[in-house]
Amino acid sequence: MTEIKKYSIRFGLIILTAYPILYFSKKSDVIEIVLYKTGLALIGIGIAELVWAVFFKPVYGATEGLNGNEKRSIMVFRGLFYAAFLLAFTLGL
Repeated sequence: MTEIKKYSIRFGLIILTAYPILYFSKKSDVIEIVLYKTGLALIGIGIAELVWAVFFKPVYGATEGLNGNEKRSIMVFRGLFYAAFLLAFTLGL
């Protein structure tokens, strides 16, 4: 139950943040671009979290039970994974 609550808070906050940004970004040119890219970055983080939770979390499990080297390698992979999603969304791929 705590996993469902944790991920619903993560995704809910991202959606609650990204939707108004994308909705109100149609006013000014410069502000529109900045807010649009911010919204895309938030959506990219949300989708990266979703893909991580569905495809990679069952394989790697919780990182709390791992030792230092295993935890570090998984967190580096996860960071690169999130960065790839952020770049893909903000560059418009």
